[in-house]
Parts: sequence; structure tokens; C-alpha cells
Amino acid sequence: MPGVPSNKACERCKKRHLKCDEARPKCQRCTNAGVECPGYVQTRKFIDQGASVRRRYAPYQEGHPKPHTSKSAESTAGERLLNLNPFGDQQNAGPSQAHSTIPSPVDWSASEPSQPEVHSPMQNMRISSTGTPARINAVNPLTEAAPADIAGLEHPRSASGRNAGHSPLNINSATSPRQGISYNGFRSRPPSSNTGSGSPSQPSERDEFQDIFSELMTGTEHEIAFLIRHYSDNLVSWLDISDSTKFFEAYVPIRAINDHFLKFAIAALAAKHLGRMKGARTPGCGGMFTSPATMEIYPNATEVDWFLKATNYFYLAALRMNSSISEAYTSVSSSAILESPIQIASQWLSQQTPSSLTEEPAASTFWRKTENILAACTIMTIYKILDEPGENWQSHLSGIRPLFDSLLHIHSNTSLVSHTFPQGVRAAFWNFARLDYLGSYINRLPTQFDQDNLSLWRAAGISIDDLGNLLVQQEAVVDKTLSHEDLAANSLTWLVTKVINFLAESKKSQWEQLTGHSSSDPPTSSSASAASMPYPSTSTWLKLCFDFQTWFEGLPETFRPCLRLDHPKDLTKLPEISHMPFPEIFYSLTSCAATMQQYHFGRLALSLNRPPDAVSGPSNAFDRLQGYRELMKETDYRCREICGIILSRPQSAARVYTVPLLFAVGQCFENTEERQIVVDLMHGIEADLGWETSFRIQKLQASWDQR
Repeated sequence: MPGVPSNKACERCKKRHLKCDEARPKCQRCTNAGVECPGYVQTRKFIDQGASVRRRYAPYQEGHPKPHTSKSAESTAGERLLNLNPFGDQQNAGPSQAHSTIPSPVDWSASEPSQPEVHSPMQNMRISSTGTPARINAVNPLTEAAPADIAGLEHPRSASGRNAGHSPLNINSATSPRQGISYNGFRSRPPSSNTGSGSPSQPSERDEFQDIFSELMTGTEHEIAFLIRHYSDNLVSWLDISDSTKFFEAYVPIRAINDHFLKFAIAALAAKHLGRMKGARTPGCGGMFTSPATMEIYPNATEVDWFLKATNYFYLAALRMNSSISEAYTSVSSSAILESPIQIASQWLSQQTPSSLTEEPAASTFWRKTENILAACTIMTIYKILDEPGENWQSHLSGIRPLFDSLLHIHSNTSLVSHTFPQGVRAAFWNFARLDYLGSYINRLPTQFDQDNLSLWRAAGISIDDLGNLLVQQEAVVDKTLSHEDLAANSLTWLVTKVINFLAESKKSQWEQLTGHSSSDPPTSSSASAASMPYPSTSTWLKLCFDFQTWFEGLPETFRPCLRLDHPKDLTKLPEISHMPFPEIFYSLTSCAATMQQYHFGRLALSLNRPPDAVSGPSNAFDRLQGYRELMKETDYRCREICGIILSRPQSAARVYTVPLLFAVGQCFENTEERQIVVDLMHGIEADLGWETSFRIQKLQASWDQR
């Protein structure tokens, strides 16, 4: 048998196990890398393996002429696929591959029709119980196994005779049953604009390549960078809305370099948000004419199954979190992965003893790890509720009260200097507290956090005296790293928590009156005790109103709107002059805009839920009528202020948490135009930010139809 080249690649590509395009005098891969091509060594071997040799050297058969070596590797990248094969099938491999870790290419031309139907070969991806990504071959009936490693696979050639170029795309993955999965990054040049000469009715080579390339990037350096950049540009402001130190923006991405569960949690949230946005994203820097960075670009992003990627990353985050808090060489059961991140953190804290954290190095290491775990819990909780209706939020927050009670116990027994939690613990606490009262309001249930546990709220950074009175002056700040805006925003969160518990107790009292006897609670779950909730009396209501007024009078000037249009013109109806029914109110600080929305919401809830007072109440019908008129004025003012702030289109952090607020406002309006504006605002939140609003809109429409 005539001799055949054992390996036609240049010496550099051969040593690096890369596919060489065999261009003369220098291969294109070395040219692109900016290095000197060492050239080719044409050694020959005399082997006789029949069909396996013919499959391996298929480009040298008569039906498949050798492609032009001058053709760029990028322009023919669509002719290559990647196969996932953990077993390394060596049945048809040549001798030169006997000691190679890369499986040999497979020729599909003998088993496929001349014009194969185009499918996405990675349309379905799952994660196995060991944390290794595996492929579900639902679209390719020729593939029977669910492989796990990534190697090269040649694309089937069609009868049209398109050039089968050798586009290099090498993804190396190293998996470990104990460590889940780790990925080695790669760098790849983007495909050239020259996409080949296929017919217009068929997908171009570039399109075919992009369809599979994005699916194969799961866990790669570029995809992780793209997702973390998306988190930093679009999502991190949601978590730092009341934290001027920007823990989630400045520290979390850096700590994700070493803590893989934090990295995967960020990737999961970013991928799910991209799925909600159908792959669309807003450039973080807002550039109009400058070119985006490479890490801001993802091929074929609108066609990627981001929800599948998000599920994979969430699984890996839970797996790595379990592994990081488990003892060495302890395997993690599959049932542990199904636990919520809050439960995982609580189990880890239950194993810690304050006596072992008295020394400074041990205490510093403990609190740093606690910050990272709580940051991951916060991000993974946002991941869960992003597309959930508000009625389900509390189920994802279950366990935050005992979690922070344990942290308070450890902090009070180990801290000798600071009276507040570390920065990351505080940042996580206020995110949970905000979600806690919003979810509790929708369900009319007590909050998870106990409002009367003043030690916990003080450790979180707000100033409260022993009588439960807020101290909002700057000199009353316990931790001087907190700004006056942070103190005001977080103090308001505590006040609104008290209002929500007041409403829950009112609902409980109404339930007992309807049933005719005192019961424990309506058939709902709650973690707060009945003793911690204020009894719905007029004195309690007046005390809450006084606290809100005291808070408002102590605000700094940054909480004043810098722009206000009381009667904005509707520019969509020009040349007719018509005015919008709501004002537009703009704050220079996004945190102040979000805080003032919550303030008006708390006052609205108090106004609508004033308990009856048989002693000091109106004595006749005209007094009651005057009371109703004053209530309508107060309600209309609060609703207009809330809508006016949102209509000014503030930053996303001031919009994502306004869905329960708009739902409350929408129930107060009677005018059709005002109702439509509320619906449009909620639609805009889902369209712009990916936050679920359709369920709230349906509930609003149903309540309006009943009137």
C-alpha cells in the first residue's frame, strides 16, 4: 500500500494538538497567533487498516478534493462541529492516534443524505449528577451516547461541494467527580464576514457555525466573562440600591475569581436574565459609536437557550457551595443540591461555634467566607424570583430569620470592635429584608424578619433606641462607613416592615371576626410570632404615622427631586396640546428615587388601613364624609407620586421592585387612562428588565372587571 502522511500539520500545531490548515509556506493558525511557523515534516508510515484509513484521510479521495490552502480558516468555520465523547472511541483510530487524548474525527458522509437537514447539535444540554455537562442527543438520531468531553468532529459535507476548511476551535475541559467541573478557557477569532457561496435558501456557513458555537461555549472563559460582564453592567445595581460601598459591584466579581460557587451563581442569574430578555442586552457603558469589547459580544445570542444554561450554572453553584462548606473528602449527595441556598448556608452556620472564632485570623476567614456565601444566596434568590409571581416569593425566602439570628449570635460573641455586621453581611441582609416585606405585602402575611429584634436591625446598620424610635441624623450612624442616604433607605425598610406586619395583624383580626372565634392564623405559613406584630389599634397606627413623619423630616437634601414636571405634555399627540394625568419626578440619585417610592407606598398603606376608633372617630355622617374626602386626597397624592417617579424612567434599580407598588396603585385608580398607564409601566418593566409582571397585570384586570 502506498505510504500516507502520518500527520500533515506543522510542528507547532502538532505539538499543541491543534488542527492545522496546511497552508504554504506558513499555516494560517501560526500567522494569526503572530508566531513563526516551524514548517512541516513529511514523515510517512506504511499501514494497512482498510476502511479506517480511508475515513481518516477522506479529503484525499477523489470525491473530496483538497480545499484551497489560501482560504481563511475563519471563513470556513461553519464546516466544523464539535463532538462530546467521554469514552474516546478508538475503534476506527489510526496508529498515530493511539497515544492521543483527542478522539479522531469521524466522517458522517457515508451515513447521511447528500443534503442533511440543519439542526442545532447542542440544542439540549443537561448536567449529570457529578456536575459534568452532558449532552442529550434529541436532535441527531445518529448519536446514541450522551458524551461529556469536548473534542473535534468534522461537519458532514453536502453534495454542493462547499469547501471543507479546517477552522480550529479547541475547547478543553477537565472534569473531576469531587470538584464538579472546571474549564480551561480558549481564545478564538470571530468568523470572517465571508460566509461562503451557499444558496440563499440555505443557512450560510457562518450561521451554521454560530448555531452550534454558542451552545459549545458553556463554562468556557469567554462565556463566563460575557455573563459576569452582563451582571456588572445590567444587574448589579439591583443589589446595591441601598449600599453606597457597592459590595455586590466592587467585591463580589473579584471574589468570584477564587470562589467558583459565586462565579456560577453570577453566571446563572445573568443567563436567566438574558433568557427573559431573549438575548438582548444594553451596553453597560452606553457607547453609541465606539466598538464593544470582545467580552460584551456573544455569537448568535438571540438564538441561545439561555434558560438551559442558567439551570446548568445554578446547579453548579449549588454543587460548589455544598462542596465548599463540607468537610474534606466528603461527597455531596444529590438531595443536598435540591436544598435552597439559604438552607445550605444555615446548615453550615449551625456547625460553627463562637469559641473557635475568638482569634483574629480565624474570625477574619470566617466572616469573609460568610460574606461570599450570603452573596451567592442573595444572587441565587434573585434568580429564583425573577420569573416568579409575588405569591411565591416568601417560599424562596424561607429560613432567612434563623440564618441571621445565628449570625447575630456569633457576631455578638466574637466581635470586640465593630457593633455592626461586616460589609457583605449587611448588604445581603438589606436585600433579603426588602424582598421580605414586598413578598409579605402581596400575601398579607407577617414578614420573616422580626421587627422587634432591635439587636438584629442595629447590627445591620440602623440606629434605633431602646424604645424603638429611629435616629436618622448623621451623627447617630453607628458605622461611619455608611452614608446618610444608606441610613435613610435602610431605616425606611424597617419602618415599612412594621407597616406590613400591621396589615397582617389587621387581616388576622378580620379573619377572627368572620369566623367568630380566635384562631392561630389563617391557613398560611409565617415565621414571625404573633407577639411581635403590632395590634391594629389607633395608637399603633398613630405611632407608625409619627415615625414616618420623623423619618421624612430628617432626610438630607439629596432626597429632593432635581426635576419635576407637574403637567407634562403628551408629545405623541402633537400638534394637539394634551397633558399626561401624572407628573414626572426625577431624582439625581437612583437610591433616593427608589427610597421615596417606598416611602409613599408605606404612607399609602397606612392611609388605606386606618383602624376604626369608636371614641375619637367621626360623630355624624358629615364628619365621616369629610374623612372619606381627606382619605381620597391622600390616596390620590401618594399614587400620583409613585407613578410620577416611575414615569421619569429612573435607572433599573428603582424599577425592579416597584411591581407590588404599581399593583397597589392600580387598585386605587378608577380612570381608564390612569389604569392603562399603570399597565404600560408594568409591561415596560418586564420588557426592559425581564422581571415577571404578567401575573400582576392579570390580577389587576380581574379586579377592575369586578367593579
